[in-house]
Amino acid sequence: MWNLLLLEDEPFVRRSIRQAINWEALGFRVVAEAEDGSEAWEFMQAHQVDVVLSDIMMPIMNGIELIRTAKHNGHEAEFIMLTCVNEFEYARLALQYGAVGYLLKASMDMEELKALLLKIKQSLIKKRDHRTKAPMFNLYQQIWRSIHGIEELEQRENEEGSPPLPAYVRLFVGSANSVSLENEQIIDLFDSNCEDKLLVHRFVNWGIATVFVWSDERCMPTTSVPAELSSTPWQTSDALKEGWVSLLQGIGRTWYELDPSLWAKGGLQVENITWKKESLILTQFEASHWAECEKSLRSLWDYFKEQQLAVVMVKKAADRLDKSFASLSNQAPAGKEVWAAVESHRQALEQLINRVHYYSKHRMKETITDHPEVNKIIEYVNRHYDKELTLKGMAKYVNMGEQYLSGLFKKKTGEQFIQYVQRIRIERACYCLAETDLRVAEICEQVGFVHLNYFLKQFKKWTGFTPSEFRESKKAERKKPLDEGI
Repeated sequence: MWNLLLLEDEPFVRRSIRQAINWEALGFRVVAEAEDGSEAWEFMQAHQVDVVLSDIMMPIMNGIELIRTAKHNGHEAEFIMLTCVNEFEYARLALQYGAVGYLLKASMDMEELKALLLKIKQSLIKKRDHRTKAPMFNLYQQIWRSIHGIEELEQRENEEGSPPLPAYVRLFVGSANSVSLENEQIIDLFDSNCEDKLLVHRFVNWGIATVFVWSDERCMPTTSVPAELSSTPWQTSDALKEGWVSLLQGIGRTWYELDPSLWAKGGLQVENITWKKESLILTQFEASHWAECEKSLRSLWDYFKEQQLAVVMVKKAADRLDKSFASLSNQAPAGKEVWAAVESHRQALEQLINRVHYYSKHRMKETITDHPEVNKIIEYVNRHYDKELTLKGMAKYVNMGEQYLSGLFKKKTGEQFIQYVQRIRIERACYCLAETDLRVAEICEQVGFVHLNYFLKQFKKWTGFTPSEFRESKKAERKKPLDEGI
């Protein structure tokens, strides 16, 4: 309901206007009456007033002075002015100050007043939605990150000037492709009399759509919720995270195709996958050991299912591995949109294995030279970049002279042997910094550098960043808001 203040110095006229309209049927409640502008302004400063139906000519403070005072002080109430035949100049001034319209008191047309009220109501709804969209979306982002272990959820007071959140919220969750999750379909679940009371926001991330329905009242749906959607009952805004986690767990049960009795209780599992698990897969891929690579992927996916990892984390892992495979093959990755759209754990694995087969064809063409001994060295380096690697050791490995191998390697790959080794190590370090929480010193050791200072110098030379700067830049990229259809 929108709050209306009735301002008229003649009690008979006030009573007539109040009794002539079913205010609640139009979505308004008359919260107060006043006899002059000064009394009305005092009330407006202490209470929420959305609309003022005001006479123009009154004692102490007239309607023109009231609207001018209200607008000057930033009050957002909408004004409808009541005027007499000889007061048109005042009515014109009222319109200049922002009044929505005016009516003649002597021949007041109630249908015209209703039309003005409905026009104002639509304007109020739009302004309310616009004011609350940004703070609500920021809240969704923060809670989403908190649920998925990206950052802690901070308890923040409403920022000055921001409207308070409505008292209650319902959540509806399902696939982003579900037509039943469009805003219009969600609104249609509720009685038409509730529409003005509802704020409906849609949030989409990694192919999972959540529609939030906010209200100051518990408006019950009159239509049953479609079977493909999960929903919560009305709950307080403070319990939003708890309700959201519960629905995402339901998405997980479907994603893993698990019997509900096998689903672990508790919050979503969002542990970061250790570097060793993905490192092994990348090493096998680089070495063109396709069968072992596929076997390790299946093992990793079994691990995800065993741990019942959050759906979003699995999709991110698929996207992350695909990008690494694509980079190593000089090909374009499938892209986040593809992984966001997969509907099951099994489908994600099958798609990723298909991508490996695709990349393997290009990798065989682009990374394998026409010299078997050089290929043997490349395979060895890609698998053992964390070990000590020297040209002398490689010459002995393939039974060649050191000088001859140096020239041959440069001719066949376009890089000096030491450059190739450094590039592979820096690429692995970049991956560790972006996708793991390992300390820089640990990464330095894992990718094969003996001295930390030398690693820092080489990393800066190859990337233009220090390791810390590189990691922070990747974190900043991940934290950019993803306004996907809200």
